[in-house]
Amino acid sequence: MKYFIIAIALVSNIALAEKPYGMAGCGLGSVIVGKDGNQVIGATTNGTGTQTFGISSGTSNCVTATDKTAKIKNFIEANYESLITDMAKGNGESLTTLSSLYGCNKTKFSQAVKTHYSVIAPAKTDATFVMVNINNVITDTPSLNSSCHNVL
Repeated sequence: MKYFIIAIALVSNIALAEKPYGMAGCGLGSVIVGKDGNQVIGATTNGTGTQTFGISSGTSNCVTATDKTAKIKNFIEANYESLITDMAKGNGESLTTLSSLYGCNKTKFSQAVKTHYSVIAPAKTDATFVMVNINNVITDTPSLNSSCHNVL
């Protein structure tokens, strides 16, 4: 049941994630006109085939929240032991890398993770649980949330 609730939380965050493009969708058009620019020009530019390239290559604002989620989860799983140790200390190479994956200010991220370590990584937990808890700490800490660009 615990994993079902975590999965629902992840899907909810992914569905509500703010997209870096406007109504024209991702692609070169979104890079040229931006999120709030003329979406007709963006859609026209995307229609030249650049959107298809962006989607297949994951460039031009075509990286989805799911891709970000997978990268962060894979990193946590692959570096679990060292990351847990670094989070408890509030510094270390794996914590620095994780802060960059979240697009956070390294100092603010490290301090918040150390402060909330007992909530983020209680005994007998796994990478998904840690990821959800880190995301909750980021979103619940206004100064940290404003400094992070890849919150799930």
